Order: sequence, then C-alpha cells, then structure tokens
Amino acid sequence: MDVFAGASAEKLTIYVVRHGETIFNLMDRVQGICDSILTEKGITGVVNMGKGLRGVPFNAVYASDLKRAVDSARLAMKQNRATKGWTVIEKPELREVSFGIFEGGPNSAMYAAFAEYLGLFVPNYTTVISAAMTPIVQYYGGDMKKFIKGFVDFNKKIDTEYKITESADEVYARLQKGMSEIIAENPDGGNVMLVAHGLSICFLLTAAVGTEVSAPLENSSVTKLVYDYASKTYSIEGPAGDMSYVEAGAKL
Repeated sequence: MDVFAGASAEKLTIYVVRHGETIFNLMDRVQGICDSILTEKGITGVVNMGKGLRGVPFNAVYASDLKRAVDSARLAMKQNRATKGWTVIEKPELREVSFGIFEGGPNSAMYAAFAEYLGLFVPNYTTVISAAMTPIVQYYGGDMKKFIKGFVDFNKKIDTEYKITESADEVYARLQKGMSEIIAENPDGGNVMLVAHGLSICFLLTAAVGTEVSAPLENSSVTKLVYDYASKTYSIEGPAGDMSYVEAGAKL
C-alpha cells in the first residue's frame, strides 16, 4: 500500500510503543486527549520494555506530546545502552484520538452510547465494557477498520458543544503528517522509537498500513513497522502489540 511520503535510501524500522499503564487505564476510564499519570505497574512495564530494547541504537525518539507518552519514552530510553545523547521529540500529530464529551468517564458508558446510536441493544446501566462492545463488533462483522472509522466519526458528530474531536479523515491526515515528517527526518534508514496510544496506533495500523488489529494493544507493547523508501510501503515485522520485549527486560 502506497501511503506516507518518504525519501530515498534504505529502510527505516519504527518501534511503535503504546505508553505504560496509567491511572485511567487502571480505572477503565476514557483517556484520549485528557491525561493521567503512570501507575507503578505502568512504570515497571515501560522500564522493562526499555531494557528489552537496550541494545537497539535509535536515530531518534518520538512521542505524542501527551505526558503519559513522553514519560514512557524517557523511562524506556534511560535503559538504553546503544544510543548516545538522545532526547524525546514531542509530536502533537501522534496524540491519541479525542473522545469529546466522554473524556474521563467510564469506557463502558461511551461504548454503550455508541451502540445505542447504531440502534443496537445494550444492557441498561452496563458497567462491563465487553457487554457494550460485543454488539458493536458484531455490527461491523469484526472489521476493525470500519469499527474505528465509525467510532471516531460518532464522537465527532455528537460533539456539538465543545468541538474538541476529529473525524476519522482528520485523524488520518494528522497521523500522515507526523509519519511523513519522521520518515523525512531519517533518510538514511536505521531505527526510531515512536511512543503513542492505543487507538491512534490501531488507527495507524488499520487505516494507514492495512493491518487488522484483532485485540486491544497492551500497555508497553511494541509493534515493529518497517518502511521501505524505494517502494514507499510499510510492512510489519513480527506480531502487532508484541510483549516479548517487556518479558525479556523483566528477566534482566
């Protein structure tokens, strides 16, 4: 798939990391453009992930400008033994999707509202996210690309008061701009780290790269994207949401 604009030369390996667990993750709260601090488990996860990648030399380290992503990148890179003089480059283009009026509220309530918008039945006052998610997944036939687009556009449509959301096309354009800049800034190939968020990474993989993500990405997981400058295409090396780096780092 011909996606983001690139330069000449070789290949660039992008280690795409989901930030460590936060307080809102722990509480199952909606966390898009709002932020919360890393939990102790979250800190341990990104530290171990960093240890698992400590032998990888990185040209550059990029992160969403939300604090949970920046903190995760710094904690991970402090474990690195192969990169000298690194700094975290904050990019607002890598931010999480905004969830509008649902920011900070229960995840289950947001998905229940989306299900009802689609005319689907959900249990009254459901507090279990899976109960709200199941009919939506069935509605889209398991197609995550359609699900993500529909979900993001729903949040945009009902955000008539605050107007802090984006359409699916706007999210894609934002991610496209950020990735194009990263590729242009690393024309000689090599490795970069990119720390972002659960839905923005899924959006990137499904809408931009064409890879289906069948399950939510875990905190501190790594997905290796390889960009080929000659063909201007991406491929994924290994599994999406790989937790092996965290596991390896925990043993060091």
